Amino acid sequence: MGSIFSKSKPSHAGSSNQVIFDEYVNTDRFHDLAGKVIAITGTSENSLGYFISEIAIRKNAKKLLLLNRNSSSADKGRKKLEHLAKQVNSPTNVQWVVCNLMDFGSVRKAAKDITEIATQNDGLDVLVNNAGIMAHNDSRTAEGFDVQMHTNHLSHFLLTSLLYPSLETAACTRGEARIVSHSSSARFFPSKDLEEKYFVKSDAGSLGGDSVLKDMFGFGGPATRYHMSKLSNSCFAIALHHKLQARHSKVMSMAADPGVASSGLATSASSGDGALQGWLVNLLGSSAQSPADGCLPAAMCAFSPQALSGDLYKPRFGTSGAPLKSIEEASDVDRKAHERLTLTKANQENVWKWSEDALGIKFEV
Repeated sequence: MGSIFSKSKPSHAGSSNQVIFDEYVNTDRFHDLAGKVIAITGTSENSLGYFISEIAIRKNAKKLLLLNRNSSSADKGRKKLEHLAKQVNSPTNVQWVVCNLMDFGSVRKAAKDITEIATQNDGLDVLVNNAGIMAHNDSRTAEGFDVQMHTNHLSHFLLTSLLYPSLETAACTRGEARIVSHSSSARFFPSKDLEEKYFVKSDAGSLGGDSVLKDMFGFGGPATRYHMSKLSNSCFAIALHHKLQARHSKVMSMAADPGVASSGLATSASSGDGALQGWLVNLLGSSAQSPADGCLPAAMCAFSPQALSGDLYKPRFGTSGAPLKSIEEASDVDRKAHERLTLTKANQENVWKWSEDALGIKFEV
């Protein structure tokens, strides 16, 4: 799900409506993926990642790696995707790789497993950093980081750094490879530049608390922490693009904004450790587009022949609609979108440095 604060009205409401998805899948909008290995985080049943996976199957990917923590929803998603592959007579081999994004150790183990699998096919062709959580309470992971920043960004930064050599191998072998970072229109709200305090270990409750009202008045809160993680996603994608271009790499880095989609993200934000009120989630869900249509900006990044490194795709109407470019090759092409926060050099440099510092690694491109 995208920003819960967008002011644009959806033109394509309805959680079961996937007219745009069907149009894109049944035309030549996407490459044929024969012979390619695709890895996607967060592919639970009916999620955005699930429908990106469906496209990979329908476009004949050789191997589809589903990166999820152990959950019943992830297992249902895997089974449905396996069934789909048989149903449409796709050659895609679907495989689950356990990857808990709240645990850096699990991410490292998953990267090792993926590398071993991809080595059999001369590298990993596409990595879609899709999974995420939204508006969670001011809690910490076992490693001591804000749960949203850890899950949405830091683990994906780590995963990308570990899989980068495999992506380079595929790019050299088959002409290109792609890294997609799933951001959100929450990158705009509350319109703050990245701050280092969200990237360091801290005590629970010290980053704004659990009230969304504090976000509204500029004092930080669940939405601010979510904003920091989603802005990190888009800044990381563009920063990585610049580094790849500097070394003339054939690996591409792109970002996507899904708009507002009726995936399970908003529902989880109002239960358990979530900080949203149920009425707000119901209101958002009543006007959201389907997760199938919501996956299309990321799918364009991952599979479209029109996508370029440094692009950011979003829905045409902000919350919904056909995907279009808001940023093209690291330049703002949609002046109404005001992509300053993503394109600011300081934010790009800081997201890289602070992520490396948090993880204790050097991500050399």
